[in-house]
Amino acid sequence: MMTTQTEAIATKPGAGSPPMPAIVWILVALFGLGLGTLVFGLNSENTQPDLRLFTVSYLVLLGVSQAGIVFCAITRLTGAQWSRPYYRLAELSTLAFLPLAVLGFLLIFFFGQDELFYWLTPLAGDHLSAWLNIDWLLIRNLFGLFLFYGLSVAFVRTSRGKSGPSSDAIRERLYKMSPWIIIAYILCSTFFAWDFAMMLIPHWHSTVFPIFFWFGNGVAGIAAMIAFPALVGYSKDGHSADRQLAFGPDQIRCLGMLITAFTLLWLYLFWAQFFVVWFGNMPQEMEPVWRQMYGHYAPYFWTMMAGCFFVPFVTLLFAAVKRSLVAMCLIAVGINVGNWLCKYLLVMPALSPDSQPFEHWVDLVIAVGLLAGFLATLLLLARRLPETPSR
Repeated sequence: MMTTQTEAIATKPGAGSPPMPAIVWILVALFGLGLGTLVFGLNSENTQPDLRLFTVSYLVLLGVSQAGIVFCAITRLTGAQWSRPYYRLAELSTLAFLPLAVLGFLLIFFFGQDELFYWLTPLAGDHLSAWLNIDWLLIRNLFGLFLFYGLSVAFVRTSRGKSGPSSDAIRERLYKMSPWIIIAYILCSTFFAWDFAMMLIPHWHSTVFPIFFWFGNGVAGIAAMIAFPALVGYSKDGHSADRQLAFGPDQIRCLGMLITAFTLLWLYLFWAQFFVVWFGNMPQEMEPVWRQMYGHYAPYFWTMMAGCFFVPFVTLLFAAVKRSLVAMCLIAVGINVGNWLCKYLLVMPALSPDSQPFEHWVDLVIAVGLLAGFLATLLLLARRLPETPSR
């Protein structure tokens, strides 16, 4: 009886919790600094933040965080038992960005629409469809966000169930919810792929591009799952032996295999949408592509290709790399840097011929603050929400 009572107390949020780690306070301070800098910049005439660059960081973190719950849904549907220790952190990574996802979109919509959504203003003599207006853009993207995050919250609440249905019943319910999570993710990501990237290039309409956008987010999100356990100190809290077994070499190796498969799919989809543009040789479509590959943006393009494909594909061919947590974390960081550059190249070349990332300290502080806010929320959720057995 005493053991049962002790375990019940230990599972309560915050019960017996150690003092808040210094890294949490640092992240909170960086988030506050970034938020203050953003407010200052929006109200300043001389130090205006580049909301195009803010949009790039927003799209990256939105995709990485959404990939967490999608990872849970896919591995549940495929019966991948090795992934079960990651469920909790994957779920929390999605919830951690929920408030920033909605607030960040509204910020971009109200302050950056003149630059980003210029294509909603028709030229003289042009006629746009009813779908292409600013009100529908707001409605469809908010609908996608609320649908995805609403289902995600329901999914997480079901997985955290403490009473009522048995574990088998909860697993069955989560299995049935998983396809709806994936459908909501596809819908939400497609809206963002259309409105924040594809429509920036006039007359570019690609049915492959949204799929490329989904898989880019998936690769970066799965890579982030390698580093999240180390970030939250998941193997250093009271039951270290159990935690180390939970995130052992087999889990790291399986994640490495999954990343290899997703990088190959990413390259295939990149080539599929690039080949159509290249073969069609339409000037409106080719100009931004050539800017990326051979012009001012070429160094960023080839760094993206190295981070998203060449380095992870070559290094993950070796089993020793997939057994090394340090090596896998370095690969994960490289993939996410490449993913940031990918989003940067989707947005900036279409709007500016010679943009440089983070030319001004304001943009750098805001980007760091956005990342810090996401990570701080993830750490706080990981400490606050009680852990439940992997189901």
